[in-house]
Amino acid sequence: MRPMNLGTLMVNNYLFPTLAGYLLVDTGYEGGGEAFFRQLSRKKIDPNELQWVFLTHAHDDHAGFLNEVLRGTRARVLLHPLALERLRGGKNPDIGGCPNYHSVLARRALSLAGRGKQTFPPLPRELENRCIPLEGARRRDLESSLGVTFLDTPGHTADSMSLLTEDGSLFCGDAAMAGPLSSNYAANWMEDAEEYRASWETMLDSGARMVYPGHGGAFPLGLLGRAYPKLKRVHLRKP
Repeated sequence: MRPMNLGTLMVNNYLFPTLAGYLLVDTGYEGGGEAFFRQLSRKKIDPNELQWVFLTHAHDDHAGFLNEVLRGTRARVLLHPLALERLRGGKNPDIGGCPNYHSVLARRALSLAGRGKQTFPPLPRELENRCIPLEGARRRDLESSLGVTFLDTPGHTADSMSLLTEDGSLFCGDAAMAGPLSSNYAANWMEDAEEYRASWETMLDSGARMVYPGHGGAFPLGLLGRAYPKLKRVHLRKP
């Protein structure tokens, strides 16, 4: 499977068909909804065909136009149980730090590019019934009906999750990262470095073939294995 990337140069928003309708991985920065719906139209996809949004975590660059998607489609949101409270707040928590000096520079560059406010439109109460926390029997039922596996991959945030398809495509949000904002495939912000390392072990043991991160291009899972030893030298610092 080759997913459609309806995102921007800054952040990826992957769309692909499941056994129960189209699924969108994340929504980008605030204000991106109009461009997203134009892309759906170009792909000749009716908005009502979008049945699911998988939220890898509740950050401004992944949940920014979530409300616009919910109001323009019938989609339901699949998310970590902790993500709902973060969506209500509409702000990235100031927990953790940058794993290296390259990450400090990357965060400063984002601020200079106007992406440093780290806030997003809070989830209104009337849309909360469209959110499905992934836990217990409901999580297992959704895995079966959609033909996917949900993985807990915390570290970047406490609510970080990944999605693995049957063909080995792993959508991991910021549990791994590529491109100029990353160093050695690691995210430029971590709430907990030990959990982040453990999540790489989870991904390496998942049987995935290709990793589709929230930022940067897709890459083979084996590259994470090569970079993994460098995570042991991570010490978090504020930008």
